[in-house]
Amino acid sequence: MDKSCLEKNVGSIDRIVRLALAVALWIWPLTTGMSVLETAVMAALAGILLVTVITGYCPLYGAMNWSTMKHRSRA
Repeated sequence: MDKSCLEKNVGSIDRIVRLALAVALWIWPLTTGMSVLETAVMAALAGILLVTVITGYCPLYGAMNWSTMKHRSRA
C-alpha cells in the first residue's frame, strides 16, 4: 500500500467545519422529529464526517488529489 494514499489531507479549518456539521447532523433529527430512516441517514453522514475529523484523511479528497492542509515549505 502506497504511503501517500493515507497522507493527511484535511486541514484544521476543514476539520472544524466538519465537526460542526457532524454535531448539527446528530442534533437536527432529534429536535425536529424526523423519521427513523432520516435519523439513521443523518447519523451515518455525521459518523463519516467524524471519522475524517479524527483521522485527518478524506478518501474523496484522496481520490481527487485534493488537500486543505497547509503544506510548509522546507527551508
